[in-house]
Amino acid sequence: MVSSVTAPFHGGRLQQAANEFGIAAEQWLDLSTGVNPEGWPVPHLPAEVWQRLPENDDALEQAAARFYGRPMLAVPGSQWAIQTLPMLFAPTRVWIPRYGYAEHAFHWRLNGHQLETYDELPDQHQLAPDDIVIAVNPNNPTGYRYQPDQLLGLAMKLQQLSGHLLVDEAFMDPSPRYSLLSGTVPDNLIVLRSLGKFFGLAGIRLGFICCDPALQQKLQQRLGPWAISHPARYVGALALQDTVWQQHAQQQIKYSSEKLTNLLSQHFAEDQLSTTALFVTLTLEESQQARQLYQHCGQHAVLVRIFPEWQKIRFGLADDFGLNRLAEVLEDF
Repeated sequence: MVSSVTAPFHGGRLQQAANEFGIAAEQWLDLSTGVNPEGWPVPHLPAEVWQRLPENDDALEQAAARFYGRPMLAVPGSQWAIQTLPMLFAPTRVWIPRYGYAEHAFHWRLNGHQLETYDELPDQHQLAPDDIVIAVNPNNPTGYRYQPDQLLGLAMKLQQLSGHLLVDEAFMDPSPRYSLLSGTVPDNLIVLRSLGKFFGLAGIRLGFICCDPALQQKLQQRLGPWAISHPARYVGALALQDTVWQQHAQQQIKYSSEKLTNLLSQHFAEDQLSTTALFVTLTLEESQQARQLYQHCGQHAVLVRIFPEWQKIRFGLADDFGLNRLAEVLEDF
């Protein structure tokens, strides 16, 4: 049973690291977020995008439907959906992965739900009526990826029990063939997507959710007017329609991921490394080792994401200059 109610810690806290290590923020190499460092190039925005209120019948959700292959509800970041969904269900038992994006556990618990952790997805004999299962695919930070059929089978079992499956696909864009959006979506399946990771646009706070119409209506009521800024809607629509950039980004991310994995494998055993398209996670034997590596990197102005309670360090992608800098830091560890 999960018991902590402490708000989760996150990567990307560059100013905090700058203060902690006494190194100016502009001198850092930030590998802590898992966000594509070569993001979609944002153009100059027309003045009206800043001056006019956003309208929901613009090009954004049409572009999202083409990109994801089905209608999606735009939300101000998938984090907003993670915070809001637990408010829309009566208290019930919620299955949470032992390792995974901690905001899920935090908000379901905060809203009075009973949490149960799992290492492997619960089977039919463990499930009860109204259960909700959370899966992060690919998992952040472990990198583990479920096959679509495995998750769809679980969704069908839950459907027989009036339960739901929530799948967080925030890091799925580089490998869309594994997405549950590519096939039939049962009514009890909820899928979250993020524009921040693959497109490198974390700052505009834009995400999408696929769910049944009744739940979507409840979410829309919670959104209220103008929840997503006009600049976010404008930029998001353009990025989702830019197929040429998307194809180039797929190739660039694959190249960068392979280079990062090769570099880390020169310093750590292969069975310690778990690779996804947008990050590589290192598992160490003890929390103290993770803290030592985090401190060592920080002293050289390289920010990585530490998960001390799980003995893990996550490394995001970097360009060749950044990888050379990381290589020099690891040589001294």
